[in-house]
Amino acid sequence: MSIGLIPWAAALALVIVALGVIPVAWRLLAGPSSADRAIATDMLGLLGVCLAALTAVVAGQSAFLDIALGIALVGFLAAVAFARLLERNGRKPVVRPAE
Repeated sequence: MSIGLIPWAAALALVIVALGVIPVAWRLLAGPSSADRAIATDMLGLLGVCLAALTAVVAGQSAFLDIALGIALVGFLAAVAFARLLERNGRKPVVRPAE
């Protein structure tokens, strides 16, 4: 019984995306500014959506797509809430020039 190319590619992508969580988690914990942490949180949500969608392909369960949609909606609302918080405090996020 042969397995098609799509499940293998999805499993490989699942591993690559899961490895991408490590540097994002480091940026979330290390900071140094609140803007860095906010972007890391947003990126962590996007990686969660990718992981849920790829899990749906690998496992063959469409329920994981509902989870991906829920993570995407919560991530969007969190980004909007953080932007409003920064605006209310009168602070602008610190943007550093590329080195």
